[in-house]
Amino acid sequence: MCSRVSKYPDSSIHEHLPENVAPLHYKLQFYDLDISNGTSKATAAIDFQIKDKTTSVTLNQKFLDIISAKAVLKVTKTEQELNISNIIKDDKKQTVEFQLDTPNGTPIQAGDLTLIIDYKCKIRNDMAGFYSSTFKDEKTGKLEYILCTQFEATDARSAFPCYDEPNAKATFDVSLTVHKTLTVLSNMPESSSKGLGDGKKGPAPPESASDLKIVEFETTPKMSTYLVAWAIGKFEYVEGSTLKEYNGRKLPIRIYTIPGQSQNGQYALGCAQKAVDYLSGVFDIDYPLPKLDLIAIPEFGANAMENWGMVTFRATALLFDFAKSDISYQQNVAYVVSHEIAHSWFGNYCTMNWWSDLWLNESFATYVGWLSVQNMHPEWNVFIDFVSTAVQPALDLDSLRNSHPIEVQVYHADEIDEIFDAISYLKGGSVVRMVAESIGVELFLKGVSQYLKAHPFGNAKSNDLWDSISAVSGQNITELVEPWIRAIGFPYLTVSKANDQEVKITQQRFLSSGDAKPEEDETVWWLPNVDATKVSKTHTVPLDSLLHLNKETNGFYRVVYDDFLFEKILQNLDKLSASDKIGLIADTAAGAQAGLIKTSQFLKLLSGLKNEDNVSVWSEIITRLNNLKGIFFEDKQLLSQLSKFSKDLYNEKFNSIWGIEADKLSFSDSKLRSRLFIQTGATGSQPALEYAEKTIKDASYEPSLKLGVFKTLLSNESTCTRENFNIVLQEVKFPTSIDSREIALKALGSISKPDEFLDEVLGLYFTESLPEMDYRFLTGALTENPLTKSYQVICSQFGV
Repeated sequence: MCSRVSKYPDSSIHEHLPENVAPLHYKLQFYDLDISNGTSKATAAIDFQIKDKTTSVTLNQKFLDIISAKAVLKVTKTEQELNISNIIKDDKKQTVEFQLDTPNGTPIQAGDLTLIIDYKCKIRNDMAGFYSSTFKDEKTGKLEYILCTQFEATDARSAFPCYDEPNAKATFDVSLTVHKTLTVLSNMPESSSKGLGDGKKGPAPPESASDLKIVEFETTPKMSTYLVAWAIGKFEYVEGSTLKEYNGRKLPIRIYTIPGQSQNGQYALGCAQKAVDYLSGVFDIDYPLPKLDLIAIPEFGANAMENWGMVTFRATALLFDFAKSDISYQQNVAYVVSHEIAHSWFGNYCTMNWWSDLWLNESFATYVGWLSVQNMHPEWNVFIDFVSTAVQPALDLDSLRNSHPIEVQVYHADEIDEIFDAISYLKGGSVVRMVAESIGVELFLKGVSQYLKAHPFGNAKSNDLWDSISAVSGQNITELVEPWIRAIGFPYLTVSKANDQEVKITQQRFLSSGDAKPEEDETVWWLPNVDATKVSKTHTVPLDSLLHLNKETNGFYRVVYDDFLFEKILQNLDKLSASDKIGLIADTAAGAQAGLIKTSQFLKLLSGLKNEDNVSVWSEIITRLNNLKGIFFEDKQLLSQLSKFSKDLYNEKFNSIWGIEADKLSFSDSKLRSRLFIQTGATGSQPALEYAEKTIKDASYEPSLKLGVFKTLLSNESTCTRENFNIVLQEVKFPTSIDSREIALKALGSISKPDEFLDEVLGLYFTESLPEMDYRFLTGALTENPLTKSYQVICSQFGV
C-alpha cells in the first residue's frame, strides 16, 4: 500500500544461512539420555528442497558433536546415496557445513535431499536449549529431574542441527527414548509409545532395555525451530476442554506440574479455556493445533515460553493457590497465560520474518493478552493497570538517550537477546494500543485478522501488518506509525495558554535528562486525537475544550502544562478518569526529574489525590514517590522530609481501608490494602507494625499481606531482629507456598540493618537457595533500599 521510500534503514538485512536449499521436514530422535554426564545421542533426518545449485549444506549448530552423516538425493523417482566428503564445524559462527561427494564433482541443481546426521548434544544446566531442571519430591525428599527445552531465540541449534532462523519453517517429527515411568510431552499429541527391546541404553546409570520406551509424536504443522519443544519427567496434571469445538471437537487442555502441585493449576486451566475461545473469535481463526498443554517448570528463566501446543512457565506464572498465594499473582497468571496463548496466532501461526521484527510477536501478544484478561475479568478494569504497569515503565526506559527503536536492526544471531526488553514488549504494546484506540479496537482487530489470514503458517514483516490495518481503516497507518516503530524515543507535549481562546501544543523529544539536542529532536510523531489533519510539531486547540490532554493515557507521550492549565487540572481532579490520573502523575514526576517543572507541583498533585480509591492510581503514586526518594537517597535531610510526606499521604487512606473485613473487600481493594500496608509499614505505621509482629511467628497473616508483613519487620530497626530475619530467610530456603521465595527475596532487600545482615543476604547468591532465575527479585529490592544502595556506593569507592 505504501510505495514511498522510507528514511529508516532496512531492518531485513541480516546474516543468514545459504539459501541454496530450504528445509521441509525434520525427523528428530533422541536416545541414550545421560543426565549425569549431561549428554544425549540423537539422529536428525532433514529433508530439503534444492532451490539452487549446490555442493554442500550448511546448518546452524552449537555444542553439537557430529558423529557421522550421509545424504540421499531424490530426483523424480530415483534415489541416490551420496557420501559426505567433509564436515566443517565453525563454532564461532555456530555452523556446520556438510560437503557432498557429488557425481563428477558437479553441483546438484534439482530434486530433494535428505541429510541424516548422527550426533551428540549437550543436556545443558543453564535454562537454555535442551536442559535439565531439578526439584525435591515433597514425599520422599529425593532429588528429581525434569528435562525440557527453551529454544528462543537461537538455542534449537544446541539440540539439533537446523536452519535456526524464524523464516525457515518446516514440519517436525519428534521421538524420545526414556524410562518407562516418565511422562513425555511435545508440541503435538503422542502418536505411539512402545517398550524398547533392542538393547539400547537408557538414562545413566545404564538400565535394561525392558525399562525403556520410545515415545513418538504426531507431525507438527509448519513452524519455526525456536517453537519446537519437549519435556520429560514425573508430572501430574489437571485437565479440561474449551467450550467451543475446533475441527469437530472441544480442544483438550492440560496443566502439568511436578507431583503434588496439580491442584494449583485449576485457575490457569480456566484462564486457558477462556483465552482459547476468546482469541479464536477475536482473530476469526480457530486455534490451529489439536491440543494445548501448559507446564510449570521448576527452573525457568523467563515468565513463560510460547512453544506451540506445549507452553512452558515458571511456577509463579502458572500456578495459583487460593488459600496461600498473594492475590496479586492471580492477575499475573491470567495475563501470562493469555499472552502465551495469544502467540498461538501472533508469532506461531504467523511469524516475524526475522528477529528485527520481534515486536510483531511480543507487542501484539502483550496488547491482546490484556484484552483477553479484560474479557475474562471485566471487573478488574485491567487496562487501567496497563497504563501504570506497561505504558509508564516503557516511557521511563524510552526516555533514556541510549534507548532503541521498537523495530531494531538485528544482523547477527548473538544480538537477538539484547532486544527482549520493555521496548519490544511494553512500548510496542503501548503503541499498538494507541493505534487500536485511535481507529477503534474492533476495526483494528479486523485488520489484524486480515493480516493473519494472509500469512497462514508463514512469515511476515512489520509493514504487512500495518498495510492490513490501513486497508480496513481507510487511513495510511503504515506511514503514520513509522516513526513510532522505527525512531528512538517519544515526544512530550508542552501545553500552554496562547490567549483567551486558544491553547498552544508543541511536541519535542523527551529525555529524562532534559537536554535533547537539535539533532536528537528531528522526528515529528503522529499524535492520535491531536493531529486532526496533518502531522506537525505545533498545534492549537480551543481553550474551553481542554481540561486534560491524552485522554485515558492512550497516547505514548508525556504532557507538560503551564502553571495556569496545571492549576485548572488540580481544581478538577474529580473529573479525570483513573487512567488520566496515572498519566498525569507520571508525566508530572518525569517532567520534574527532567527539570521541566517544579518538584513542588508533583507533591501538590499527590496531596490532591490523597482520597483516591483506585489501586492502580495509588500504585503509580507509590512508584513515583519511591523513585524520587531514590534520586535523593544520599541527602538524609531531604529523604527524611519525603518519608514524612509519604507517611502522611499513605496513612489516612490505609487507616480507612484497614478496618474493613478482608472478605468484604473487592479484588482491587484487597490489592490496594496490601500495597498501602507495605508503604505504611515501611514508615513505621503502628497498625501495620502491630499486625506484623502479631502474625509473623505462626504465619497467621493473610497471604496477600505476607510481603507487607516481611518488609514492615525488616525495614524498621526496632523489628529488624535476628529472629524475624531468620523467619524470612527460611522462606527463601524452604518456601511454604508457590510465591514464598519471590516474596521473601523482595523483603530481604529492605533490611534496615545492613551492617548486621547484608553480608548474609549477599551470600545467598552463592547458594542453591537462590536459583539464578530469582536473582532479579533480590537484586531489585537491594537497589531500591536507600540503605543498601548507600552501602553499595561506599563499597564501590573502596573497591570492595
